[in-house]
Amino acid sequence: MLWAEIAITVPPLVTEAVTAALTECGCDGVAIYDPGAVSSDPFAQWVVRDEGRSAHPALCRVCGYLPVDDRLEAALLDLRRRLDLLEESGLLPQPEIEVRKRDDASWADAWKAHFKPFRVGRRLVVVPSWETWNAAPHDLLLHLDPGMAFGTGSHPSTQLCLECLEDDVRPGEQILDWGTGSGILAVAAVRLSAASVLAIDLDPVAVRAAEENVARNVVGDQIRVQVASIEMLPGDITYDRIVANIVADPILAAAAELAARVRPGGRLLVAGIVDRRESEVGGGLQAAGFTLVRTACRDEWRALLLERLIG
Repeated sequence: MLWAEIAITVPPLVTEAVTAALTECGCDGVAIYDPGAVSSDPFAQWVVRDEGRSAHPALCRVCGYLPVDDRLEAALLDLRRRLDLLEESGLLPQPEIEVRKRDDASWADAWKAHFKPFRVGRRLVVVPSWETWNAAPHDLLLHLDPGMAFGTGSHPSTQLCLECLEDDVRPGEQILDWGTGSGILAVAAVRLSAASVLAIDLDPVAVRAAEENVARNVVGDQIRVQVASIEMLPGDITYDRIVANIVADPILAAAAELAARVRPGGRLLVAGIVDRRESEVGGGLQAAGFTLVRTACRDEWRALLLERLIG
């Protein structure tokens, strides 16, 4: 299948607004390549090399993907209109935009060459499905092929979540992974002794990738993957823990829903939050009935661990 890759080069502080614009014009998947914050990300380095130019540490590339079909032209026009509005409002300096076509096979071959096993935290090791790893007795392996889904484990936001889960998951927990992407957090939670995980995502491409990774890690008895958002779930279902590694706006919009879904005394882990929105997200969730347990930081990214108040 052919895809149009739309790459927009912008300052770090406007990546979230540009991500929202790409999503709203129909992009099923959006990736952020930040040479300053994600300098260890081999995929990000490959993208820079592929462009034949050196990365400026003050600029990020936000990439969205649209299928090449009869809807593409209208979607690109819609994106241009949304970016123009951001520029007119003063939020976005004149962006550099590139559009090129990719096919699934050549894309996969290109980035797989640079995605190698790596350790996160004390025990978790992310192992691409085409690589091998000589595991130490304490290692917990996450066998992964993200395909076109978010979640290789190399992004600071994902790493913060993995480290927090390693420190905080309680044996036997029932967990909701909202915005599962590749399924990496769901698999990690089970490896860390969670009893079960419902992994949901609105992107069918991500759901397929997550299903394949669940099967690859032989945890299908404990993880169920489905196309859904949190608002679509039956109203009487609650969880010991919800994990949401997405972005600030949908987390804030669903604050009351999150409070209703987490059992009293249960925990909520939210990430994908840039530093300038940390207090806004934390305040909104605390107003909904959570108390802040701790904040984890890496570069400009934040992950918040909160507990649902009892009573």
